Amino acid sequence: MMAYTRLIVLVIMFEVLITAVAGLGVYFGFSIFPYFQSQATGSAVQTVGFNATIPLYMPSLSDLKIPYTYLQSGAQAWGITAFLVSATIIGLQSFVRGMYLGGLKSWVLNRKIVPLVTCGRRYFGDMAAWSIFQSVIGTFIVFLAAAFSPVGLVLMIALLFYSLTPYLTVLQNITFSDALAKAPRMFRRYFGTMLPLALLAMLCTLVISLFRSLTPPWGYAVPLFAYACIGTLLIGELMRKLAAKLLLDGEQVQDHPQDQTLGEIRPRRMVNATIVLLVPLLIAAGIFAVSGKHLSAFEMRSKKQFDGISYTTNFSDVFYASSQKYTAYEWQTSDYSIAISLPDLSGDQKPDELRGIADITWQVNEEIRTVNGNSTQIDVKPIMRKSRLMYRLVRETASNGSFYYSSMRGSASILQGGERMREPLSIQIMVSGDGSHIFAMQYPARFGIAQVFRVSDDGRFLIPGTSQMNPMDFHAYWFTAEQSTENLLDLLAAKNKPNDIATINRAYLALACALQEGDGRMVISLLETMRHAGVSVKAPDWDERTWTNNLHDRYKGASLQMTLDLLTKAGVQGSYESKELLDKSDEKVGVYRFEVPFPDGMLPITYTESKNDGKLLSLNVLD
Repeated sequence: MMAYTRLIVLVIMFEVLITAVAGLGVYFGFSIFPYFQSQATGSAVQTVGFNATIPLYMPSLSDLKIPYTYLQSGAQAWGITAFLVSATIIGLQSFVRGMYLGGLKSWVLNRKIVPLVTCGRRYFGDMAAWSIFQSVIGTFIVFLAAAFSPVGLVLMIALLFYSLTPYLTVLQNITFSDALAKAPRMFRRYFGTMLPLALLAMLCTLVISLFRSLTPPWGYAVPLFAYACIGTLLIGELMRKLAAKLLLDGEQVQDHPQDQTLGEIRPRRMVNATIVLLVPLLIAAGIFAVSGKHLSAFEMRSKKQFDGISYTTNFSDVFYASSQKYTAYEWQTSDYSIAISLPDLSGDQKPDELRGIADITWQVNEEIRTVNGNSTQIDVKPIMRKSRLMYRLVRETASNGSFYYSSMRGSASILQGGERMREPLSIQIMVSGDGSHIFAMQYPARFGIAQVFRVSDDGRFLIPGTSQMNPMDFHAYWFTAEQSTENLLDLLAAKNKPNDIATINRAYLALACALQEGDGRMVISLLETMRHAGVSVKAPDWDERTWTNNLHDRYKGASLQMTLDLLTKAGVQGSYESKELLDKSDEKVGVYRFEVPFPDGMLPITYTESKNDGKLLSLNVLD
């Protein structure tokens, strides 16, 4: 039993190492071949479904499609670093595989426990040759399968006929080339013998793969331990059956000549206890690494804290009135803050990437369970939490040539903490080119972000669009050294540039929002659009600057909370309720009036529309 325990520890140790390196790859921006396919492509750390496979050469979580990290890995990043790290991993994998199969062989054939490091040195060359052969052919198959799937499928089946190569190398002590030449013939001859064991292996891996749907980190830890144990027993049984069949066919199965001088390792209680103790310690290390917490070791710089505010999109009146073309925000204040370490970005020389660990205080929707007798009530409430964020921000170029930093091509993840999240969450981070504005967008991992994540033309602000589904689940946070009304109105003006109205009917709602948000450019654009559509418009003949200055002046002296409360009216429903002026209306035309509130008073809007088809006929601003 101790012989298998040593090998199980070896498997777990290697898998934990890959887990740690996978996290480093996300943090520093490199991919790991051949393990990149097993990294998470998002923060949806809970995986559904099942996977049945056959463990070959050494159990690996990649067999079960279990991610090696819960961090968002984003797009695959190749380069000199990825090549060097991947080459090192393949070399180490070859050495460990030699240790593993050599140790299994000695136990299966002679019930001997031999030095594993010596086995690794002995079979390293042949295992490295097999790894390179398998990687090259595997890459070739992937490209062919993408271009013409039938050819890729045929090559995958053909590669299966060579799958016994490492086993023959170890069991018969022959070279890689000799084992490669013999493998197809042996595979065909022993297929019937190996089939029942293969079916059993698929059943076992199917059951193990079901555990990956457990909540983090158990969706990683339980399959790691179970697969290391069961996979080792299955591979040992395969080698035993294969050795027996080779002997029956008169094939040579024997120890390497040098094995006679190795001697057998005699078990010692202290050594055995240490090996057993390593199992839970390594599992704990894997849990620590899969969450990305080990990356904190690279965060040595002091952090600066910034206070923040939150804003979300909503199914507002203007959103519906504009046929979903006009986005407005709902604002909220609380004790939001972020502690982050950023380099000096005020100069002309700017780094290509920003990376680090930030501490953020924000709201997270959590399940609150209340037990009343035999019943349990589950409520979902926003709870203030302090979370840790890993980020790697890539320098981007805005429309006007300015720089900003974004995690869209980089990576950002919420490190697991004490949160009891209702569902897995993702995070995107954006920093203005001068580092004065920091934005974080929190959203459910099951939603896409590409159509929602928008940055202003000058790269200063995050201006999210409205999601067509559950827009209130996208929470944006804005952190800066000193929040001002001028910054708020500048963000809203930038947000309005991609806004539009698809119909003139009810266009007064978009106008009310533009007035509320102090955007003179949008006000003039809407007034001109209505005039061109035949609407009789009466409004001050001001240019963009005059409109903007007039509207901004209305907010002077107001507190931040009052300003945000008023700006929120543009992003919700029922803020601008019209009242019909009955003395001026008739059966065909209705005359209506509503007011846009400002700190210094109300700004009135009067409009008329047809009662038959709702067509807007006239509009009067500041009458």
